[in-house]
Amino acid sequence: MTDFTAYWWLLIPVAIVIILTVMALSKRRSGPRATAMEAYVDGLRYLTAGDEHTAFIKFRQAVDQDTGNIDAYLKMGDIFRNRNLIDKALQIHRELKLRRNVPSELIVEIEKSLAQDYIKAGMKEKAFEILERMSKNGGSKIWATERLLDLYARDRKWREACELYQDVFRKGSRANDSMLASFKLMMGLDLHQVEEYHKARLLYKEALSLNKTNPLPYLYIAESYLSEKRVDDGLDFLKRLCEEVPKYAYYTFPLIEETLFQLGRYGEVEDIYRNILNQDSTNVPTKVALAGILEKKGEFSAAESLLKSVLEIEPGNSMAALRLVNIMASSRRLEAGLSVLSGLADKMNRRNQEFKCRKCSKAAPRLLPVCPYCGAIGTFI
Repeated sequence: MTDFTAYWWLLIPVAIVIILTVMALSKRRSGPRATAMEAYVDGLRYLTAGDEHTAFIKFRQAVDQDTGNIDAYLKMGDIFRNRNLIDKALQIHRELKLRRNVPSELIVEIEKSLAQDYIKAGMKEKAFEILERMSKNGGSKIWATERLLDLYARDRKWREACELYQDVFRKGSRANDSMLASFKLMMGLDLHQVEEYHKARLLYKEALSLNKTNPLPYLYIAESYLSEKRVDDGLDFLKRLCEEVPKYAYYTFPLIEETLFQLGRYGEVEDIYRNILNQDSTNVPTKVALAGILEKKGEFSAAESLLKSVLEIEPGNSMAALRLVNIMASSRRLEAGLSVLSGLADKMNRRNQEFKCRKCSKAAPRLLPVCPYCGAIGTFI
């Protein structure tokens, strides 16, 4: 064996040791981080699927192996908030905010999570502070504005809601005039309650100019005029509601009947109802109301025909059924039963019913543009 060959045989073991050492070090450096990323991605997948429990476990695994994964920490805090563990959510999100060298896009997400934590914790002033700051930032302006509007609605800060909406949304491409109309209606209602009818009416009319298909401005304007004993002006807006948005005309029926009956103008009630049916022949509430008028006039056959047509469309319509029983009882001269049923039918109208919010299911004694409980807009109509 030559000296050269012997030299190479000595180098081979050394080379193997070097290669194995490099492989081991490389695995030690990349292994945990790669595993952490796999756990994080799995967590995102489970979170998207709605499995917060498994997602939390995966995010925990991710941060155990890579404490620099800020988004995993962030989502753990969000899951704590969703589980009503607000203190833990706040602890995580506050600690994240104290970290240095956090990318600007993650700072925004941390602020969003903190704002939601404060809202859920009832710490509104802190939430307002964050959201008002974010509403002035281009990237988060829309998100923050929507949350601010919700908080203003819950706190009945209608003027602030109007100003913010006009400043942010009406200058952009996301204008929704029905929302602004709702805020103006609520401002008007506050004035209405303290008998500032003229000032309230100005706001109602602004709301009407923004959304002519909303029945509430017509109704509130009419009520404000009637409160001032301006009967003809009030009736004019009740009739306009019936003409402009006939599917909501039934909101006006109790007021129309009460007002015109007191004036002895009975025939006008029937005319209004017939005009609605000329526009919308399938309008069930109007058919029932007209049948009630015909019944009072003694035109039982015409009333019965109307009520039967209603029950063909809506077999469970209790108002129609009760009125029909009245007519049938009358033909059999069951005076006592007629009196009881007639009184019951007259009381079962929209004005005496409660109205429920479609979002939170809580009831209000009257129609409102904004739910006073959850702040949802347009959920009563």
